[in-house]
Amino acid sequence: MRSFKLVLVAFLAAGFAVSVRAEGLQAMVVGQSAAEQVISAEGVIEAVKSSQLAPQVAGSITVLNVKAGDVVRVGQVLARIDTRIANQQAAASQAQVAAARAQLSAARQEYERKKRLYEKEYISQAALERAESDYKTAEAQTKAEMAQTGVTGVQAGLHTVTAPYAGVVAEVMVEQGDMAMPGKPLLMLYDPREMRAVVNVPQSQIANIQHSASVQVSIPAAAENERSVAAAKITVLPIADAVTNTVKVRLALSQQLSSVSPGMFVRATLPVASGDVQHQIYIPSQAVIKRSELMAVYVLDAQGDPQLRQVRVGRKQGDKLEITAGLQAGEKIALDPIAAVNFKTRKLLKK
Repeated sequence: MRSFKLVLVAFLAAGFAVSVRAEGLQAMVVGQSAAEQVISAEGVIEAVKSSQLAPQVAGSITVLNVKAGDVVRVGQVLARIDTRIANQQAAASQAQVAAARAQLSAARQEYERKKRLYEKEYISQAALERAESDYKTAEAQTKAEMAQTGVTGVQAGLHTVTAPYAGVVAEVMVEQGDMAMPGKPLLMLYDPREMRAVVNVPQSQIANIQHSASVQVSIPAAAENERSVAAAKITVLPIADAVTNTVKVRLALSQQLSSVSPGMFVRATLPVASGDVQHQIYIPSQAVIKRSELMAVYVLDAQGDPQLRQVRVGRKQGDKLEITAGLQAGEKIALDPIAAVNFKTRKLLKK
């Protein structure tokens, strides 16, 4: 039995070695607080201005000038679609315009000649009217062909895809040589100068949000000086998700962030009305043991011995965790679980 205790001590020391103060464990008394008048919501970063660029014409992609991550300026050519067919159509249209103009010129000359003959009473009025009708028909046909030429020119211009604004290429969905189709996105572009956080808030909490209060947004993946930023504006979208029973809330970020990009995870702390906040229990997160699905703390009994107890945790607020079940106000917990393990081990060896 003595050897088993020594083996147990060696095992615990290997994984939980820590110095313990001789006078006992460092502990705290659990209390309730109503000061935490906030809710924590999670979501992602979005660009305020983001576009999927798709062509309006079909054809093979002959030029692809950008890749994901490239910074582009407004009007920059991003891709070109094969214009050979469009060029042939434009040439054919111009030829039809030339033919229509030739017919118009001949019809005008014939009409002028018939007018002179009519004035000398060499032809009838009916013959003059036929000549006039032919002239007006040729004139209308010429205008129609010229309009069609303009349409063909516009269509030829649609074979070039340009940047509608300065931004960053987020994703390129095609390769050079692929077939472009109308409505099928070629690439995604966003403006990095203006970002917002979009978080999901339970429907039951929407009415409690204080829109005029300050909101802090945490972005763990951002650079250290940009991981915590303030939101300039809160916008609650007027539609709820029927599956998750949440409502999307947009938080406009108050500063330009160089290390933040769309899709990054965010956590926002939203102030709520004090009248609807119940008393809560918060303890330091370092006091909670996390082992797979188990969340537990060491609770000190009447003799001061630490006893492991499973708890249920809620949201995180700074360096504290909300305890929703498993602890009562007035109980005492060990602040250092590793020290509590060593304390129990030492008492076990003394028996």
